[in-house]
Amino acid sequence: MNLITRLFTLHFDRSFSGKGWKQLAWLFGVIVTVFVTIYFISFIYHFPDPSEIKPLEQQGDVPMGRLLQLICLFIDPGNITEVPPALRWFSLLVVLLGLILFCGLLISVISNMLERRVERFREGDIVYPLRNHIVVIGFDDMVPTLVQQICDYAQYEKCHILIQSSLPAQDIRSKIHTELDAKNEKRIVVLHAQRNSTEELEKLYTTKAREVFIIGERDEHDHDSLNIDCLKKIVDIHKKCKNCPLIPFTVLFENQTTFAAFQLTDLSAEWRKYIEFHPFNFYEGWAKKILVNREYGKGEDLIKYLPLDHEAVTYESNKYVHLVIIGMSRMGVALGVEAAHLLHFPNFCRDNSKKSVITFIDEIADEEMNFFCGRYRHYFEIASTCYYDMSSDEVRKKVIPPSRFSGKDADFLDVQFEFIKGRAENPIIQNRIKEWVHNPNEILTIAVCLNYPPQSMAMGLYLPDDVYDNNIPVLVRQETSSALLNMLNSKKKDDEIHKYSHIFPFGMLDNCYDLDKQSQRKGQIIHYVYNFYDTYGSVPQACPNDVELKKMWNTRPVSHQWSNLYSAFSIGPKLRSLQITSNHIQLTDDQIALLSEVEHNRWNMEKLLLGYRKPTAEEEVIINSSKAKKKEYKEKRFVHPDIRPYDELSEGSKNYDKCITAGIPLVVKCD
Repeated sequence: MNLITRLFTLHFDRSFSGKGWKQLAWLFGVIVTVFVTIYFISFIYHFPDPSEIKPLEQQGDVPMGRLLQLICLFIDPGNITEVPPALRWFSLLVVLLGLILFCGLLISVISNMLERRVERFREGDIVYPLRNHIVVIGFDDMVPTLVQQICDYAQYEKCHILIQSSLPAQDIRSKIHTELDAKNEKRIVVLHAQRNSTEELEKLYTTKAREVFIIGERDEHDHDSLNIDCLKKIVDIHKKCKNCPLIPFTVLFENQTTFAAFQLTDLSAEWRKYIEFHPFNFYEGWAKKILVNREYGKGEDLIKYLPLDHEAVTYESNKYVHLVIIGMSRMGVALGVEAAHLLHFPNFCRDNSKKSVITFIDEIADEEMNFFCGRYRHYFEIASTCYYDMSSDEVRKKVIPPSRFSGKDADFLDVQFEFIKGRAENPIIQNRIKEWVHNPNEILTIAVCLNYPPQSMAMGLYLPDDVYDNNIPVLVRQETSSALLNMLNSKKKDDEIHKYSHIFPFGMLDNCYDLDKQSQRKGQIIHYVYNFYDTYGSVPQACPNDVELKKMWNTRPVSHQWSNLYSAFSIGPKLRSLQITSNHIQLTDDQIALLSEVEHNRWNMEKLLLGYRKPTAEEEVIINSSKAKKKEYKEKRFVHPDIRPYDELSEGSKNYDKCITAGIPLVVKCD
């Protein structure tokens, strides 16, 4: 008996706590059961025929006397006045049951259903069959401005934006409310769920979406693993869908090591059959925003960052670019690596001593240097580096030679890393910064990338006065708001010079992802130029449409895609080195020859930073033995024989650098 009671009450409680149709089903089940019971009991009594109650002309169309009278009594208590005296006590029972079930429980259930519906909406528990919508999986500080960008972007006009998160839906709406107007708020749909559940992910209708962003939740220790697992589950969903289009998926990776793995290897090769996969890293994204796009914000809040080569580094120039990064945080390392991809100039081709210099200053630079050298070991197999200990009153310098190669096989790269141990406020380091400021051959930029934003602010504002007096650009890492630094670096209308006019905030959490895929399109055009030259032996004069570009792009290994992208990022510094500012570009043969060497120097650095390495003498013999071995070493072992000085390349390899360079006018024209 207890078992039956427990099963019945448990089933009842679950059903009544669930969806509204279950509550209605229970109610109508009870009503029908009670009414059927009343109907059979009514046979104990004699119910008069309708003709006995009303004259024939007042009866109307009465199909069933007993049943109709019971129904009328059950739903309308007023009919009890027409019941014969003998039936009034029974009729009173019928009326009372009708009042309880119809007027009481039915209204209560419907009211409860409406309240529950409102509550479920507020809690983000209602699933809508959306189509052509934007899906954002996860919620952190960058999501509100990402949503705002989507709303402002004409391409996504009128698209609903579905946000799935494990955070309370009301908290999400409150944060979104601060960024959007009332009109765009109506486009937001919030779904409270976990992103590691296939059942919950199916409710997002990603197979019918326009674009998907997998952001993840804030303060997660296994953020990247959960995002990868989420993507894998969604890919499995898309595999089951027939004729599903390739929908763009942007996936945020918090760890730079995870991001780097997806840059080098085709870990996503199987996924790319079903989705367009775009990995994204917060720190790499900000480094690109500062050094490539060089813009942040819009309108009155627009910040324009100066290029690291804010003076033209031409072939005849005796200057070199020097980037000083205070703090080897993840942001600092990302900024340094991105700069190493870009800082390649033609004066190195004339004088091999004119190398771009990237200097890291950190209190534990010795430990961070070991980690950095381990992560980019193939660069340090070729290049030497300098380590300075300035943590005490005595400066100790150590030159670390290349770890694997020597002689002509080493130190042919045009970018050099330096590491300084010590606190930047140390007088010795402060004096060293002054020396850099007054070195006539240096084009200096300082980036403060400490992990603690107030400390970064203090360091950025209290560098030696020489920095501010000489308008040296200073980048200061912030997290939540750039308002204070924006006020400090804004020039007054009546002042041409302002002490903090060259201090620029960066690294804010609220806005780092750019929806504009223009730089990706440049990479696609460069791939098209390369592929066209490989097929026809010449440089194309026009671009195909975007659909054709994307189709060719999606067939390339991911490492080749990133190579094309980094080549596209370098177009700005190359053109500045030729002092070209117009969009109508015509390169001479001499300019093409010069920039081809610059391109190869850039390519050397790119390959080493992405994880390729230079082959040993023994490996070169094996590589040159057959095309199959060469392909194996390049594509499977990530060993590339063209990582060498430009003048040691074969003419065939040089021609590829020339074709990429000759294609720059087309890339700029089609941008």
